[in-house]
Amino acid sequence: MTLRELKDFVNNLPEEMDGFGVVNGEVGYVDPEDVNSMVYRLDKPIIALYVDQQSEEVCFFHQTQEDVIKMMSDGDSKEF
Repeated sequence: MTLRELKDFVNNLPEEMDGFGVVNGEVGYVDPEDVNSMVYRLDKPIIALYVDQQSEEVCFFHQTQEDVIKMMSDGDSKEF
């Protein structure tokens, strides 16, 4: 997904959704070898944003901005 696609998507959401939370979600099988096993969904709140100008990516994180900066080699992050 590009940033333009994300902006277009968000701009087209109805105002009634303005108070909705935004999370980083993941789904999977409890047992990946068994397609009949229970499916799980794990959501974590997005609490930090990292702009990587070198790779031209915007990354949403569930870690704190300080945690992200410590792990990134150049420390070139922007908080929005």
